[in-house]
Amino acid sequence: MASSSSNIDLTGPTFCIVTGSSQGIGKVIAIEFSKLFGPNSVLLLLARKTEELAQTAKLCESDNVKVIYKSIDLSVATEQEMCDIINQALSGHKVTDFTANIIFHNVGSLGNMSIKTSCIENVNEMRSYYDLNVFKVISLNTQFLKLFEEVEDRIIIVNITSLCAVKPMSGMAYYCSGKAAREMYFRVLAEEKKDMIVLNYSPGPVETTMIDVVIDKTVNENLRDVFTTFKKQGTLLKAETTVRKCIKVLVAGKFKSGDHVDFFDDE
Repeated sequence: MASSSSNIDLTGPTFCIVTGSSQGIGKVIAIEFSKLFGPNSVLLLLARKTEELAQTAKLCESDNVKVIYKSIDLSVATEQEMCDIINQALSGHKVTDFTANIIFHNVGSLGNMSIKTSCIENVNEMRSYYDLNVFKVISLNTQFLKLFEEVEDRIIIVNITSLCAVKPMSGMAYYCSGKAAREMYFRVLAEEKKDMIVLNYSPGPVETTMIDVVIDKTVNENLRDVFTTFKKQGTLLKAETTVRKCIKVLVAGKFKSGDHVDFFDDE
């Protein structure tokens, strides 16, 4: 892992956004990171399912953290809607009130895993996939950067990526290409914005519902067998385990902005 500039302190008043926070890794990111934030912090949770978001919010609320949640389908949200939601969460605050402003881009989907790469031709399906997983992630990130432009040196961006962003996996063309494009965007951003901190964090094979989808839908029999074995043997990572590793990585700050850091990398 490349050396970095400095440790990261999240114990002051922090503004934080977590997408895809109604379940899985996103839910645990919200819960675990909210424990670190100091007094007068604000946590904005985004996902489609209102009821599940409300449950996550209850687990994050504390004397230090005000939690706001908003049901939104990011795949079709306009830039103005995104901007308005962040502004509403900031209501009563100035961006300079926070010592850290962090966004977790966790939202994501697997795409069509039932079709071989050589047979992909449905442009509308591809467009829908990239809207959610790449284009709207970039749009939301841009709205965030616009609003916090005054305090660029306090911005932390965490993109939840995957080994699939750097290693091809048979039967996962949608997912691999989407993760690769998304990660490269954040790597370029880190090159341009030297005052910001950007981390591409790969959480490893985590025990979530996405694993069940892979097992059920993939055309890659070997991948199905591997994940089925992981699940049966109980070797899949718990979401809490990988999120705590992400916390360690961020707080230690021993990475170069824009780096891809995997759960299994040496600390």
